[in-house]
Amino acid sequence: MALKLAVSSDISRIVSCVGLALALAGCSETVGQGSLASSAQAVANVMQPSGFSPRPATLAVTQTEGAPNALQSQYMALFNADVAARDVALTDQAGARYLARGYISAFPVDGGARLTYVWDIYDRTNHRAQRLNDEIALKGTAPDPWSLVDTAAIAALAARSASDLAAYLSNTPEAMAAAATGAAAQAAAAAQAIQPAAAQAAPQAAPSPALSYTNAN
Repeated sequence: MALKLAVSSDISRIVSCVGLALALAGCSETVGQGSLASSAQAVANVMQPSGFSPRPATLAVTQTEGAPNALQSQYMALFNADVAARDVALTDQAGARYLARGYISAFPVDGGARLTYVWDIYDRTNHRAQRLNDEIALKGTAPDPWSLVDTAAIAALAARSASDLAAYLSNTPEAMAAAATGAAAQAAAAAQAIQPAAAQAAPQAAPSPALSYTNAN
């Protein structure tokens, strides 16, 4: 009984999360190409991971821009490795459920600079489902803020953006539905495993005593 209650609780939690994900998806907006806003003015917008795998929400990166070519290439190499480590399934545009367009920016602030990213996530109908953005602080003084960006800063930004993206994809309807299907399959397997065990544990009926006859003489 305890196992059944635990499985039911997991399925209920997944169903609730599916409803939330669908509600969030309903708040999407249509945007045209070239709609990426300057990340210098973006407020941090990240999501908490759901605890489910983001793999069912396959993703294709269709565009990245903003950084000098060398830094852009370095960032994407690190980003691709980081999202793969977080169980994100990168694929081509034809096979993806979501499309991502990214923008990296560096801008001066007092005492240093800010290195930021923006990822706009679109569904298959070209509706923007989510905007993710975050930043890291850079210390130093230079007329060009990009000159303050070193390998460690690019690696930190790639890891931060990969983590935020994986968290968002883990909250999508595709990730939730796959988790619900997996929980249902586990519940069915657990029920099948319980039945033989319950049959073996059931008390056996005591055999009836043999009838005997006494000679009346």
